[in-house]
Amino acid sequence: MANENEVRLRKGTSLNERLVLAGIAVILCLIALPGLAHLANDQWLGIAALFALLFGCLLLGAALFDRNVVWIITPGEILIGEQRPFGKLHRRLIRNDELSGMRLRRSIGKSVEFSIVFETESGNLITSPPLPDVTQVHETAVRISRLLRLPDPEPAENPLDAVNAGIRLGKPVNPKRVQRRKVIIVLLACVLSIPFIHALWNDTLSPFGTAVWSLGAIVAFVLLRSLNRMSACWIVHDGAIRIERLSWKGTAEVETIGGDDVEAVEVESGGRKDSLYVITIRLRTGKKIRSPALAGKDQTRAVQAEIIRRLGLNPSGGQACTPVPRGMQV
Repeated sequence: MANENEVRLRKGTSLNERLVLAGIAVILCLIALPGLAHLANDQWLGIAALFALLFGCLLLGAALFDRNVVWIITPGEILIGEQRPFGKLHRRLIRNDELSGMRLRRSIGKSVEFSIVFETESGNLITSPPLPDVTQVHETAVRISRLLRLPDPEPAENPLDAVNAGIRLGKPVNPKRVQRRKVIIVLLACVLSIPFIHALWNDTLSPFGTAVWSLGAIVAFVLLRSLNRMSACWIVHDGAIRIERLSWKGTAEVETIGGDDVEAVEVESGGRKDSLYVITIRLRTGKKIRSPALAGKDQTRAVQAEIIRRLGLNPSGGQACTPVPRGMQV
């Protein structure tokens, strides 16, 4: 059970993550070192090896010198601890009488991430590590303000916050936005086709060029056909999920899934470098429905837990869930 009189916020990388990053950096440097011999001859291999070596050194520096930060917020004070690998732990204590206010700040980027910015009596700004659960931003911020005896901050716009009547995954469906993307794809396909059209006009288009041009046309056609289905928005209410998407013809479609229809709620990797994840709803009919992509595994698991709670499902065996009778919910 969480301690109501304490909130802990952390920022940094674990020892295992540092070791992996340092290992990649060392391997990259070892591979690049032999290529430096070509640098004296102004060969491109030597220049590439130099850039690889510099990049490896940057990775190694990040693994060795990146700091870990921990905030421990208790009634009336904030204890801040900062430490770098092989360095001393630096502590700082901030009392609530040194603070004049607090506000929520949303990070700029693909990931929905929130921090708290404190303003001191002297006018300085102090930014906390990211809040741990993106679905509990409002609740965590209110807890912190009560612990520090500060006015509650203004609620931030957060479509994933559990305080909302419906949490929203993805952007609202907009046919005009999809139409603009189609225009971009068509223009790009036309520009890339210019060399092939020129070769065809001069009767120099080879069979290989014809095959490449045909393959590109097929890819563009498939993208145009599937772009409507790729635009979807989930709105999760208590007991049901409303899924809004566009049909193949571009008309709006709405599908509602109840908790009794769901066999399991799972998290799957949905992007390159494991930076994007999707929530997969497996229905009792065997059909799978994937959510819009979310950034970060922790964020996706937090949203997964909120979906399970709202649908009245009971987690069993990790990711799979089974419905709980309404009368048995607490």
